[in-house]
Amino acid sequence: MIKIIATDMDGTLLDSQKNVPKELDYVLDKLDEKKVRFIVASGRQYYNLEKQFRDYKHDLIYISENGAMVFDKGEIVYLSEIDGEKLTKPVEIARKIHGASIILCGEKSAYTENKGEFFIKNARLYYEKLQVVDDVLDVVKEGKKSFSTSSNSLDKICKIALFHDESSEKYLSKEFDEVENDFLISVSGELWMDFMNVGVNKGTAIERIQEYYDVTYDETMAFGDYLNDYEMMQSCKYSYAMANAHPKLKEVSNYEAKSNDENGVVEVIKEYFEI
Repeated sequence: MIKIIATDMDGTLLDSQKNVPKELDYVLDKLDEKKVRFIVASGRQYYNLEKQFRDYKHDLIYISENGAMVFDKGEIVYLSEIDGEKLTKPVEIARKIHGASIILCGEKSAYTENKGEFFIKNARLYYEKLQVVDDVLDVVKEGKKSFSTSSNSLDKICKIALFHDESSEKYLSKEFDEVENDFLISVSGELWMDFMNVGVNKGTAIERIQEYYDVTYDETMAFGDYLNDYEMMQSCKYSYAMANAHPKLKEVSNYEAKSNDENGVVEVIKEYFEI
């Protein structure tokens, strides 16, 4: 019997208009009755996810920043901080790429140097707390206290997110050979690419939750659509790539769900649990 269900957000649970399925609240009620934990696993910031599900009266687990932060019962239970010295090189490379924008993702906020309207509009979809600063690297430099994280402390950076105006896979994915051994680098969307510590991804986050709650590979279900879901699909028996998923994700998934615009996630759960 399934004990935990994890789903990606964009391109998976949400439709193309970024709407949550209308039946989700009903499905979550039924899962609560069956003592099944529901996990939202996303590249998004925790504060964005928490706002999205604030009106749902359910005890959700949040995997945010592609596995770099895990929240359970409103508390951080895992955070993988990137060494400040490792941030400099990828930031310097990204600054030289035409059309690229940088976000440093922290425990308390996210930070960017780009004020452009198109970029900010996209970034606000995923980052509820976002500050525009002169130099993102100042966030991790000693003595810099000009940010609204707190009066005394700097933030803990757990992910670098890069945005490209046209295509992350085409224009970003081959530019970071110098640092590929220092990070797990994942194309997380058509316009996005993420850098986390080596060994940090949605799959390892799922494995941490499985271990904590004594849940097995065979008792886990997951849904995804893009390459940042790759390891998550390998963490469970009931791995579903959406019909609209990246071809490489379909290759490692055991099953296929209807597309995100056909409520694929909800439909699979309803059928499996007969609800």
